[in-house]
Amino acid sequence: MLSQFQQALTQHAIQDGFTPSLMSNFGVFRASQQQTKNHAFYQPFICLMGQGVKRCHVGDHAYTYETGDFFINFLPTPVTSEILQADDKTPMLSGLLEINLVSLADMVLRIERCEKHTKAYSKEGLSSLMVGKADDRLLALFNKLIDISYHPLDAKILGEAVVDEIYYRILTSQYGDALRHLLNQYGGIQPISRAITYIHDNPNRMIQVQELAEIANMSKTRFFNAFKQVMHVPPMQYIKSSKLQKAQLLLKQGLSATETSFQVGYSSFSQFSREYKRFYGFPPSQTQYYPNQVHE
Repeated sequence: MLSQFQQALTQHAIQDGFTPSLMSNFGVFRASQQQTKNHAFYQPFICLMGQGVKRCHVGDHAYTYETGDFFINFLPTPVTSEILQADDKTPMLSGLLEINLVSLADMVLRIERCEKHTKAYSKEGLSSLMVGKADDRLLALFNKLIDISYHPLDAKILGEAVVDEIYYRILTSQYGDALRHLLNQYGGIQPISRAITYIHDNPNRMIQVQELAEIANMSKTRFFNAFKQVMHVPPMQYIKSSKLQKAQLLLKQGLSATETSFQVGYSSFSQFSREYKRFYGFPPSQTQYYPNQVHE
């Protein structure tokens, strides 16, 4: 199964970077050289590695995924990423499936309605990211997804069903009980997800932890601890990283540095400029001269 997946990726990932398919939520990725640590913003997705080694860092946690592994990110997350193994002859290859959180949560409910018993899990160790080893059934589904996603009628008629089955296989795998506990209506990710949605819906405001705690229906201390456990960084660090990554996108789209600072909620341009330079290593005015950051 893995060799078939590698062949399919090689066929469709013909150039470096992300290549979309006919399905808006799926595509393939290729890198023909190693890459040092680079700021990136990960949207919710499932990445299945066909070849190579990649690592992402969030706070003091590192996630390494290699050939035959899957990597899942459930919430929008600023990270630093690096490609550890890739060259012209054996490039890094992967399939990237965007997660529809509503569909995923619906699959959790459908599974739990059918199961008579569910395991009890402590909320310790809950995380919005995980790495696991793909079994043959998951590899077969990604092979099928690649095949149909490049045929217009197949993609429209069959695509959603294959994606649902991918969700099902992951949620009923050896990692499934813990994932369902994380994702169900009583799981640790739900209040954090509401807070993160609020952060990204209000990029031009300086949000305080207390108002996020109220949105999550938690005390300030409890929210702070829960957020850091799931996201691996404190709330204010997450907010700052998200604002600065949003700022870089705006700058690359041609917005002035002054207007950008306002759009991401800074009342002081000098503070914005200092924090931007500290984060990226160069000032806002020089952003256009540096390679694009990765937004997967």
